[in-house]
Amino acid sequence: MFASIKKIIQNSLIFILRGYLKLALQTTCWQFDIDPQARSLLTCRDGQPALVIFWHETLILSPRLWWWALPQNPYLTLYVLISKNNDGRLISKIVNPWRIWTVQGSANKNGQDKGGATAFRKLLKLSKAGHLIAIMPDGPRGPRHHLHPGLIKLALLAKTKIVPVGAYCSSIRLNNWDKLIVPLPFGKGKMVCRTPIEVTKKNYDTIETEIINQLHQANQLAQS
Repeated sequence: MFASIKKIIQNSLIFILRGYLKLALQTTCWQFDIDPQARSLLTCRDGQPALVIFWHETLILSPRLWWWALPQNPYLTLYVLISKNNDGRLISKIVNPWRIWTVQGSANKNGQDKGGATAFRKLLKLSKAGHLIAIMPDGPRGPRHHLHPGLIKLALLAKTKIVPVGAYCSSIRLNNWDKLIVPLPFGKGKMVCRTPIEVTKKNYDTIETEIINQLHQANQLAQS
């Protein structure tokens, strides 16, 4: 009995959140500033997919870029790395109907297996198979605007270029660790995709600073 009630409440919450998110993102008047090289990777025009990165604060805005890309190539597939917890499962249920698939896993903490290694291997396989991958490199719990090293290793091994993305729109910010942006309906927004970054053995140890700077610049441009 209680399990059934709990499931009904969860499904209702998912339905409400998905409906609000769709309303807010689709009624926002968006401007897209996308580098030509990034455009090719985001739509897999040449068979090469992108490794798309956002700061975690723009997590809720990220489906709008997918809705921009999908009409240009209906064969696109997208996988997003999310945390292996209740929040991650909730996100999966919200976005799966939009053909946004998820891979659950994050870095191990205090000796506890969070599925990070398994998720990394799966993302590597998916990227090599030509699927778009999206990662919030400072997630799932920060530190805010800190780049977890697995991103760079993934780009190197998959031989996939990184596309830094910034996003902003009429919104409110939550008072949590990442200052999460919650979009408001019928506002204005901007999505900025910077020039793709290639990770090589030569720049592997120094590329982190450039990736962080490009993400910051993308977000600054999105807010301008």
